[in-house]
Amino acid sequence: MNTNLFYFHTLNSIGGVETFFYQLAKKYGSKYDITILYTHADPAQVKRLSQYVRVKRWDGNRIKCKRCFVAFNAGILDHVDADEYIQMLHGDYTSLGVIPDRHEKVQRYIAVSKVVQHAYESITGDRAVVSYNPYTVEKPKRALRLISATRLTPDKGWNRMLTLMEAMDKAGIPYQWDIYTDSNKSVENPNVVLHRPRLDILPFIASADYFVQLSDSEGYCYSLVEALTVGTPVIVTDIPVLPEIGVIDGVNGIVIRKDMQTIPLDAIQKGVKKFKYTPQPDIWDELLLPVPPDYEEQMKQPAKVKCKKVYLDLEHDRIMNPGEEWKCTVGRAEMLYDLGVVDIVEE
Repeated sequence: MNTNLFYFHTLNSIGGVETFFYQLAKKYGSKYDITILYTHADPAQVKRLSQYVRVKRWDGNRIKCKRCFVAFNAGILDHVDADEYIQMLHGDYTSLGVIPDRHEKVQRYIAVSKVVQHAYESITGDRAVVSYNPYTVEKPKRALRLISATRLTPDKGWNRMLTLMEAMDKAGIPYQWDIYTDSNKSVENPNVVLHRPRLDILPFIASADYFVQLSDSEGYCYSLVEALTVGTPVIVTDIPVLPEIGVIDGVNGIVIRKDMQTIPLDAIQKGVKKFKYTPQPDIWDELLLPVPPDYEEQMKQPAKVKCKKVYLDLEHDRIMNPGEEWKCTVGRAEMLYDLGVVDIVEE
């Protein structure tokens, strides 16, 4: 015979009642004989509760127990033989505007708060006592925040990304991986969120624990440089360009072999210390031609243009038609020519 039997019709994937059962099971499952009975349930909830208490699906048979607890589904008491029947009250019935589900077998009422107690007593006239929902204080595992901005293609390491997800899931590592991509792929993983591409993800990179790039190869990889510049370490494959960029395993990143045979999950969870990073210097100031001293004066010289297609000219504040000719500065003439709406006429 079950000692303490709790029945709830449906255990959903999330919800306050589901949290109540989990906290009850975790706090009291080792001290008391507890059975949680359900009609429908999310498999993940059943698996989680089964670590601590007995969990069964009700098949419609007669139930025997010493103490039976019900919530909104008091009708099951017609099928229960118990020494004592107790109903748990979870809702603010006054605000909800509903009359609580009641049964003639119930001998005691337990409210989760004084608000619920007052609402129930004012509606029914029955007395209820307050027992706050149990809660066990525990230090949660640190959740990793990962971010990527990449195409989800084989050369950019899509299969490696899936392998890393699987390894973290199997190890029970809590994480959220935000991936900015133009790919139409979908990922059946609650820890992964696909986003449309955007140009301003640097603030999100800066707040992440790691930037992840698992490519076959990279000629340079701006994304790694962006991440390192804002102090975010990287998780990256052992591509040849890493030393040039300045990625150092264990200092400002975690380097993974491309065959993914060994994934340093412990190192990833532990993280790296704060680091300073300076990008490699470039020589573009030596490669680019300087502006000629008289460039601005040249752009101000007069030029003549001829319209070749209809367009709205903001300077004239009207529609210009093909064949029309007028004078303007060289700078404006070149701009209109580049737009394809005029030809420059030699004078």
